[in-house]
Amino acid sequence: MSELTVELAGVRFGYGAAPILDGVDLTLGAGEFSVLAGANGSGKSTLLKLLVGLLRPNAGTVRVLGGSPTDPDIRRHVGYAPQGLRMATSLPVSVTEVVAAGLAPSKGMLRRLDRKDWTRVTEAIEAVGLGDLSAECLFELSGGQQQRAILARALVGHPRLLLLDEPTTGIDQRLRPALVRELRHRADDGATVIAVSHDPDEFHEVCERILVLVDGRLQRITHEEFHHQFHEHGAPG
Repeated sequence: MSELTVELAGVRFGYGAAPILDGVDLTLGAGEFSVLAGANGSGKSTLLKLLVGLLRPNAGTVRVLGGSPTDPDIRRHVGYAPQGLRMATSLPVSVTEVVAAGLAPSKGMLRRLDRKDWTRVTEAIEAVGLGDLSAECLFELSGGQQQRAILARALVGHPRLLLLDEPTTGIDQRLRPALVRELRHRADDGATVIAVSHDPDEFHEVCERILVLVDGRLQRITHEEFHHQFHEHGAPG
């Protein structure tokens, strides 16, 4: 197997007495592209938050890139695009400024960006199709455009691990194939990609596997198995 990027062993987590995740095991290597599916409330977003270090497991171990996801030296190599925005909507911040903020973990909050950094910012904005809107205030854009800006922020640092929570939600159907291809390109360049999705078919041509959360545990299934479950029992998410 290639160098391990994600290692979960016996991970258990719950916000109350009942666990949401109960004995999750997973290993992923560099360059692997996985889709994470499951019913609403099954723990998909929670699992990503554990991987990015926003939550800590009640039991078990979580390792990314060979270390703790809370380690600043590790987090600088992780790109994370949450579902929906988590910013103060009154802040008059441009698309360019939002995307440039994605370089803070590697550059530091107080260090100025150099020409190479600004080139990366421009490339990330172009990659999500927002080149014409780079100077616009983020919160004057549509929800789908805002989501693309958040995705660009996750991409800008060329992270080794990309964690994406419903990355195409709210985005125009015509634009989605290009965004999915961009994610595949990142995996081809060596990034490990995990994308939460209620529609794994959208990633059919670019992902190696589908991971499904059921009753707190993670199952690896093939595209064929997913389609069988979809037709026989209804979609898992």
